[in-house]
Amino acid sequence: MKKLLTFLLIFITSVCLYSQDFDYRNILKKSIPATKDMSVVFNFKNTTVRIEESNDGKLHLNYALEFKGYSRKQIAETLEKISIKTAQSNNHITLEVNSNKAIQLINYSVDNEDKLLFKPSNTSIKTKTNNDSVVRISKDSLLKVIQRNRTPNPEQFLQHFTFFKGNGRNNMFNEVSSKRVDIMKSKFIIKIPPFIRLNINAENSNIYFGGEIQNELSINQTKGKLNVEELRNLYNNIKLDNVLSFDAESIVGGTYNLKSVYDSNIASISQTEIKSEFSKIKIGEIGKLTKITDFNSEYWFYNWSTNFERFNLFSEYSKIHLFYPKANHSMKVIGNNTKNIIGQNFVANLQPTKTGKKYTMITRDPHPGEALSGDIYFDIVHGIIYTHEDSIKTINK
Repeated sequence: MKKLLTFLLIFITSVCLYSQDFDYRNILKKSIPATKDMSVVFNFKNTTVRIEESNDGKLHLNYALEFKGYSRKQIAETLEKISIKTAQSNNHITLEVNSNKAIQLINYSVDNEDKLLFKPSNTSIKTKTNNDSVVRISKDSLLKVIQRNRTPNPEQFLQHFTFFKGNGRNNMFNEVSSKRVDIMKSKFIIKIPPFIRLNINAENSNIYFGGEIQNELSINQTKGKLNVEELRNLYNNIKLDNVLSFDAESIVGGTYNLKSVYDSNIASISQTEIKSEFSKIKIGEIGKLTKITDFNSEYWFYNWSTNFERFNLFSEYSKIHLFYPKANHSMKVIGNNTKNIIGQNFVANLQPTKTGKKYTMITRDPHPGEALSGDIYFDIVHGIIYTHEDSIKTINK
């Protein structure tokens, strides 16, 4: 009997953890000529997939699994639990991939004949102290975080765990070797021409977009993870609900509806509208013509491009960590029942009004004679603005 313990490791290339070879099983291999008026629908459940651009005008579907330590019977049982359906009608293609259990990029399973525990070893857990402070993070630094999230080291991951097996004689646990771990690796890669309109419906799945994707995308995803290098289309419509993380190196264009996104890192964003609630989102650099409408989320605005032109924030019950643009800019903040915490030494309160009328909280005019990078406008109610690395003199300068 196997107890499947899945840990998402965003690791696309084949890695040989041990000397033993993997048993390769091909599940789907198909190439379809594409036309400019073709539409494609992907329905994923409990699946991990990487999507890239196709440069030969064809839609390529390639899905394989690699096993180490699995018996033939166990491999057959695993494959039986994966359902793949494809349908094509005129210029419409549908692909449905479904598994009864979540399949990560790399999956670990261990014997469960007796009790088995996992105990993190040599882990250093940092606890927050009163001396901790929020500091400005560069776009490149956040970019490196996103890239590390996509390509961790499986061997290093296993080294963080010590394995224990139950001893029925004295109810104690004896340490055992981590080499007992069996591995299944998923290699599901789709290549799609840039002129195809793509609709994705995903449940508890992990989707990775590699390279620059110019397709018009419609994504409706619940649970799982979404990781992209660059999405570039003004008509993109992305809806994420209750996903574990959303990481993006670059977003240009589209509307993003983010609900209960637990962790999001966006290195750069421009010409994009975000509608969010109950989420945590860090933005490395805000580019031109970006708009955010939020309810009860926490945002970090670290940096601004030299020509962001206009940024609008409309929020309620939000926490905003603001680092001012280094270039010349203007700013206006209006609100009601909103607090501005400046550094660690000063708090400005905008008291609530019975009528809900909003008043001006912060104004900043651009420096005359200097090129203007853009205008910042906040409309915030029942919120908190944390302004970091700034003083009252800087704000009123």
